[in-house]
Amino acid sequence: MKPTKSNDKFLGNDSALATVVGAVLVLGLLVTLTTTIQVSYVPAWKADAEYSHMSDVWRDMTNLKSNIDILSTGLLMNLNSMISAPIEMGGGDIPIIAPGKSSGTLSVNSKNCSMVIVANDTSGTAYNSGSDLLRLGSISYSSNNNYYIDQMFEYENGALLVVQDERALIKLSPAITVSKLDATNISMIVSAIQLIGDKSTKSSNTIEEVYLKSNTSSVLFPSSALVSDVNVMMSTNYPTAWAQYFNATAKRADLVYGTDYSTNVDGMNVTFMLTGGAGEDIQLYVQKVTIDAWIDVI
Repeated sequence: MKPTKSNDKFLGNDSALATVVGAVLVLGLLVTLTTTIQVSYVPAWKADAEYSHMSDVWRDMTNLKSNIDILSTGLLMNLNSMISAPIEMGGGDIPIIAPGKSSGTLSVNSKNCSMVIVANDTSGTAYNSGSDLLRLGSISYSSNNNYYIDQMFEYENGALLVVQDERALIKLSPAITVSKLDATNISMIVSAIQLIGDKSTKSSNTIEEVYLKSNTSSVLFPSSALVSDVNVMMSTNYPTAWAQYFNATAKRADLVYGTDYSTNVDGMNVTFMLTGGAGEDIQLYVQKVTIDAWIDVI
């Protein structure tokens, strides 16, 4: 049986078939291109975007420390004020290509840092801080990144630390200084920062605020009397980082390890021991500043 004229015309026309084949090829090319981008490029782009976000969070946390320093200075001048510090919790989104954001967790007083200071003179104990410097509190941001390595930034007792892979480093110094006044006399100034407020935690990928309000300040030990040795004992989640800070501070003051000072880490405790070389020649000054700190957890 011969094909009809209409059938001959249909079988002889390849334009419809070519259009379908072209569409399939274009679709396959788009799928391949999209898959290549998602697998080969998007993870690196997202990691870079989340790294950039971590830099933004670090900037926010340094501003928070600066705000606390400002409030502390105001308290010493008998000025009461309140400041809010915004923290950008999430980031790393790439519009259209990969719009998803990472998130973070903001905590106030979820961890504790304590300090005890004991100073001696030739007569015995000249000063013991006792319970005055316990429960100093903390403020921390912990990332929940999808591609870039997670980090935590924590403020405690005037210091701002970076924590990554169980390693910690004090990046911005606390108000604890040691200096050499002359050939025999040493000065040690401790300004302890206590954050008071309920323990609170909040996770999100938007912008959250930490509220800070000046409370009180007091001098715990004046520098009028000289002492022979000072022991600063800290209980913290980052004892090695604090030991490194104490060692670096004393070294910058041209003090000699093992003679003028030493440090000891025992579990979660670190002790900084400062010894006067010629007797009662350490000028110690201790003050405490109390700041109210909280976040809205609604």
